[in-house]
Amino acid sequence: MNERLHTAVGFAVGLALAGVLLVGRSTFGTGAERTDDVKVVEVPTPPAPITLVHRLEWGETLGGVFADHGLDPVATHAIVEAMGEFESPRRLRPGAAIHFVRRPGESPARIRVHLDADRVLHLWPDNDTGPTWLARLDSVQVTRDTLLLAGLIQTNLFDAELFGDVEGLSDQQRFDVAHRVSRVFAWQIDFWRDLRRNDAYRILLERDVRPDGSVRDARVLAAEFRNDRRTLTGVRFEAGADERVEYYDEAGEALRGQFLLAPIDIVRVTSGFNLRRFHPVLRRTRPHLGVDYGAARGTPVYATGAGRVTRAGWWSTYGNAVEIRHANNIRTRYAHLSNVARGVTAGTQVEQGQVIGYVGDTGLATAPHLHYEFLRNGAQVNPARLQLPRAEPVPSELRERFAAVRQAVLSQLRGLPMPIHPSQRARRTQD
Repeated sequence: MNERLHTAVGFAVGLALAGVLLVGRSTFGTGAERTDDVKVVEVPTPPAPITLVHRLEWGETLGGVFADHGLDPVATHAIVEAMGEFESPRRLRPGAAIHFVRRPGESPARIRVHLDADRVLHLWPDNDTGPTWLARLDSVQVTRDTLLLAGLIQTNLFDAELFGDVEGLSDQQRFDVAHRVSRVFAWQIDFWRDLRRNDAYRILLERDVRPDGSVRDARVLAAEFRNDRRTLTGVRFEAGADERVEYYDEAGEALRGQFLLAPIDIVRVTSGFNLRRFHPVLRRTRPHLGVDYGAARGTPVYATGAGRVTRAGWWSTYGNAVEIRHANNIRTRYAHLSNVARGVTAGTQVEQGQVIGYVGDTGLATAPHLHYEFLRNGAQVNPARLQLPRAEPVPSELRERFAAVRQAVLSQLRGLPMPIHPSQRARRTQD
């Protein structure tokens, strides 16, 4: 009898584990005296969770979005409080993706909010403490790679033909390569006046790449630029954890000067410094005590040097403008801006290369452009003719470490030949 009982119990447990419920009773006897009264009932399996993705649109509120997905005001308040530990819900922008994980007919059991390309906020109810929610912030993991690229210029830097590790580069990533090259050599090359056909460059680029192939950040480890009859070299070197990253030539001299050669990227000069220039609006000859750079409306404008903002906002015929006071009694002015950058106000300190505004056509202007003035001792001077000092060279106590870094990165960089146009190659062969 015991053996039969154990067999029946084992059978029942097996069915229960399989999602089947036994209802009724069993009577076990010996021989013909045994009677069975067993009823088998199937227990339905809960439906699998589903994920619904909602992208925020202009004018939507989190309360409305959460209500549409079955969350009451109490739960919404708890979720917003949990989010606030990591990110203000007010900072969510249109296009932000919110993932609701729930079973059909039930309220969401988990929520994922993609704050930006690098951060995901996870939220779930705390069933132990009542109507509260918990949150955890995760960072998107990246992988690090190194690209070796070279470019051959025919018309301008951004349209250069690329060689090397170009497979898989998007148009935006190609644009970014050119932009980074221009920032390294911004103090040596005026990329509108100085470029020549068949100029070339090569660059060693280290990147942090997200799983979707987009780039979180990138650093130029080394670069060389062949400009007409000269070749410029830049090596990235950081003196210390709290020190500014600088680029140096092979001798350890800093590339960075006290002022950038131009306040915007890759521009065309529409009007230079001229004491007798015919003004297109006033229709008369008057001095043009600055340089006009043609660019599309909204193009970022950079502070050419570090200093303190003395004016920011509307300024008569300048329109929206910014003036910065620098060391050694130097000031720079940036006029006809469409807008002044957020946070740039009179009295604020700005760094060289910081965005201070955007190209526009406010004030006395006929088309979008930037009017740039350089003043020394209160008088406008031609910035193209100035010889200004560079930043400090590599400190003597760090020369040995710099030499090791220079050797490592330049040996990689020079593994890719500097591109030469076929016509030049043929000419060199004949010579």
